[in-house]
Amino acid sequence: MTVADPRVVAVGNTLIDHTYHLTNLPGPDEGAYVREYERRLGGVETNVATILAEFGHETGLVSCVADDEDGAEVLDRLDASPIDHVTVHRVSDTRTSYCLVLTDPEGHRAIIGGGESALELSLTDADVETVAAADAAFASAYAPLDAVETLAGLDTPLVYDLAGEFTDLTDRGLTRSALDDLAPGIARFVGNLTSVRSYLRTDAGPRECCAELAARGFRAGAVTCGADGVYLFDEASVSHVPAFDVTVTDTTGAGDAFTAGVIHAWVLDDLSLDEAGRFASALAALNCTVTGAHAAPPTLAEVEAFLD
Repeated sequence: MTVADPRVVAVGNTLIDHTYHLTNLPGPDEGAYVREYERRLGGVETNVATILAEFGHETGLVSCVADDEDGAEVLDRLDASPIDHVTVHRVSDTRTSYCLVLTDPEGHRAIIGGGESALELSLTDADVETVAAADAAFASAYAPLDAVETLAGLDTPLVYDLAGEFTDLTDRGLTRSALDDLAPGIARFVGNLTSVRSYLRTDAGPRECCAELAARGFRAGAVTCGADGVYLFDEASVSHVPAFDVTVTDTTGAGDAFTAGVIHAWVLDDLSLDEAGRFASALAALNCTVTGAHAAPPTLAEVEAFLD
């Protein structure tokens, strides 16, 4: 592999996370006090690529920012990141995407997205060639639909994170029928139970949701359930992997860490369904013991030691 030929390519978001550590997460008509504020490099695809790079995989990122100050900051931060191959297109007359991340002392969080640049990503022929030469690709529901459709049509195994509820995703251009059409081209589907239920329009349990996803054409995937662990499925079975018990500092990025674990263990290393589930769950659990999505991600050795 060379720097121009990464093993894993993430296609989608790169942005600034504005993280507010609050005294409490306020409900309607409630208030809170900011105990600490941080600016971080973020975005689902950026987080996943960063964690995999820290594991020693040669990684790539294809994304888009606006021609503004936040876009320039994102580029500076990416230059200092461990991601090997970064292609960031710049667009005018829009704002660089951003996230407001609100956390409380118990590690709970709320995330609010804004900005339009993430939806302006248009893949070039060179971008597509880079993905086609990789061993795995990753995108989320926050990436533009036409870009994901292109990835799903390649031979490179695609890991796809549903990332949010459909009340959030429809304004980003995703529809249920479009996701149904994508299903056969997705090698590994990942979503939390709330997001999956919103897609399927059901209140069914995770095992039943896995069966429905398989029936819709998804070959394999995972439905994460927080403290209740994760349910993984393929065309033949559904398996439950319990969550690991850790002291939670911050849940920001736990889902992205889990997805990075799926790519490492289930796609690149081709472990069994249960083994991949345990590895990805361990990585997510350890990520919850530190602050931030990837400020100090667990190393491969730390995850393996934790599992031992």
